Amino acid sequence: MNDESASSSSWLVHQWVIAGIISAGARFVPIPFVDEQVQKRCRRFVVQQTLVAHRSSLTSEDLASFYSTDSGCLGGCLGMVVRAPLKLLLFPIRKIVTIFTSVRGVPLEIMRTVLIGRTLDRYLETGWLSKTTLKEDGLPSRAMQMRTAFEIAYAQMDWRTLRAAMSDALGTVDQWKAAAVSGAQKVFAHNEEAVEQTESIPAIEASANKVQSVLKRSETLALFAEFDHRFDEAIQDLRKNVHP
Repeated sequence: MNDESASSSSWLVHQWVIAGIISAGARFVPIPFVDEQVQKRCRRFVVQQTLVAHRSSLTSEDLASFYSTDSGCLGGCLGMVVRAPLKLLLFPIRKIVTIFTSVRGVPLEIMRTVLIGRTLDRYLETGWLSKTTLKEDGLPSRAMQMRTAFEIAYAQMDWRTLRAAMSDALGTVDQWKAAAVSGAQKVFAHNEEAVEQTESIPAIEASANKVQSVLKRSETLALFAEFDHRFDEAIQDLRKNVHP
């Protein structure tokens, strides 16, 4: 697979980072289910932008099983109906916990969003993902294999150093949190296309630039290279199970 400098343009990485900041900002919106909806839309935006950059014939719907937090319509939709009343009841407690854990959760959400885009970018670059290959594998599709491999690789990583660096970077931007919340509200009120509109918010743009500078550090690139290696190994193992 190609490295960061070869596979991802600065513009595309910038889009991923902005989406990650907006997604992370949704945790501070005091309205039930906003954070989940904004997270999905921001991830879909990342996928859409990456597909456009590669001029791919794939759509975000083709890759929904890679980036979505749902487990499919049967499990996801029915599960939502069952869980919704309980989630509403527990919302005040969950929101307090979410806000108190934001020091950890915000940079992790930004990282995850960036890694979704970065991983898709790498695999589109090789031609491994196309309409043909998705259909050839049947179920589980290659998109689902990527989702599984992503979770395996992500769980194996130690993100503490990068998490601290991102927190420090965001801490240097005045009003970044208020700007992220405003952006999250816009995305929730409209759709994922509203992510691009948040670039006009000065604090969002400044935050994205600060985070992007952290992503360019040698230690960050080394961590991402390790993630790539773990992801590639997980994909190979999954492929062996599908095609022994």
